[in-house]
Amino acid sequence: MTSKTLTEIDSLMEDLEPESLRFHVLDAVKRFKGNWLELGRFVSAVEKQGVFRDWGFATFDSYCTRELKLKRPTVVKLLNSFRFLKKEEPEFLSTALSAGEKPPLPDYESVNILRQARAKKAITGEDYARLRSAVFEDEVPAKEVGQQYRGLLQTAREAALDPEEAYLRKRKEALKRVLGSLRTIRNTVELSHLLPAPGLEALKNLISRVEDELTG
Repeated sequence: MTSKTLTEIDSLMEDLEPESLRFHVLDAVKRFKGNWLELGRFVSAVEKQGVFRDWGFATFDSYCTRELKLKRPTVVKLLNSFRFLKKEEPEFLSTALSAGEKPPLPDYESVNILRQARAKKAITGEDYARLRSAVFEDEVPAKEVGQQYRGLLQTAREAALDPEEAYLRKRKEALKRVLGSLRTIRNTVELSHLLPAPGLEALKNLISRVEDELTG
């Protein structure tokens, strides 16, 4: 959040009652990176109660964009993550929002990925438990959580295939990688004149054979 945005938010807050919901939302958005959970709770209340209309905004999206300076994809992830915790992790949520000692707070992006995993029937309970542990206990960064999630989906898809189909799919993926490398080599050879004509022709023939394998 830029200093200009913070200044605009501070200016808005000066005209509001410190105990009002609108004030609390603005205060929370200033601390978004440090405690997204609190912001999620307040933004969820604003959407549910529809009070943004009383504040002069025609839609919830326009309120989030213009007053909170949050993009729609961010708000969607924020709300989805908060609601997921409310439904699936109520004890964690209660502790995290309490006034006492709080548990480490995972990134809202990580929680959103966990939410997606929960909705996938292909992901087993055991795999979900490992992903949950990565989010809540190991504090794995969101990027790595995403990689683990995609890996679980890939494994699940492969497990659903029969052995021959799985082999053919892996073979096709490998051929695509080989073809990409060969085309790069061919371009380099042509530009830099690294091989005589017969060698370049042999390389082109190899590329054609790989292309035939992929389309055959």
